[in-house]
Amino acid sequence: MSAHQTIYFNRLEVKYLVDRTTRTALIQDLAAFMRPDAHAGADGTYMVRSLYFDTPDYSAYSEKLAGAAVRHKLRIRAYGEDPGQVPLVRLEVKSRFLSYVRKTTVDIPRQDYAEIECALKRRTLPPGYLFENDNTSLEFFRIQRQYNMEPKILIQYRRQAFERWEVNRTRVNFDDQLLATRNLDLLGSLNGARRLLEHGHAIFEIKVDNTLPFWLHMLIAKYNLWNEAVSKYCYAVRSEARNSARGRESAVV
Repeated sequence: MSAHQTIYFNRLEVKYLVDRTTRTALIQDLAAFMRPDAHAGADGTYMVRSLYFDTPDYSAYSEKLAGAAVRHKLRIRAYGEDPGQVPLVRLEVKSRFLSYVRKTTVDIPRQDYAEIECALKRRTLPPGYLFENDNTSLEFFRIQRQYNMEPKILIQYRRQAFERWEVNRTRVNFDDQLLATRNLDLLGSLNGARRLLEHGHAIFEIKVDNTLPFWLHMLIAKYNLWNEAVSKYCYAVRSEARNSARGRESAVV
């Protein structure tokens, strides 16, 4: 198992929905201040696939919409063009306490993920060796069991990211090609997926430790961007609800 990282910070996160024209112009301006993500491929992008968790009654979804001061997000992620061949799978806990964010991640070798997947299906804990000298993975399953969370939806998207280190780290990313499915096989084929955004649109996200740099303020004003409560998970849940409603209407007819 790779070393885990635990991050404590007061992080500002803002999101905007942008069209292709705005994105192209923004990237040209951002290139003057930031460098591309070192982990990106030759085209400057990489694929992300996330398995999101929630309670049986979708309390995480409801708390996100309500802007609850204290809430937890659990997800399991795979990075790469072919999820079936990724070397690592990442367990992530992201907790918000008022304006503070606590994020913990741990990378699990792909061959060990099968044990985790089986445990989730059985609603049991995975083998003990996954917790040896690693409180991070233990924290993931502690919250999962405390709140009775279960895998709900699988989301895949392509990310183009930029970063800059000054006193603090500033990171921005554009996420597009968003697809969601109820098929919860993280490392398998993305069957039954539906598009979540209009063609040509992307989610532009800014993540800054502490305060927003002046030059980013200027770019936000230049393009007249308005902060939106854009959540990939909430988009996916609403998409599922609409799809289920249409299915029921067809059945009645």
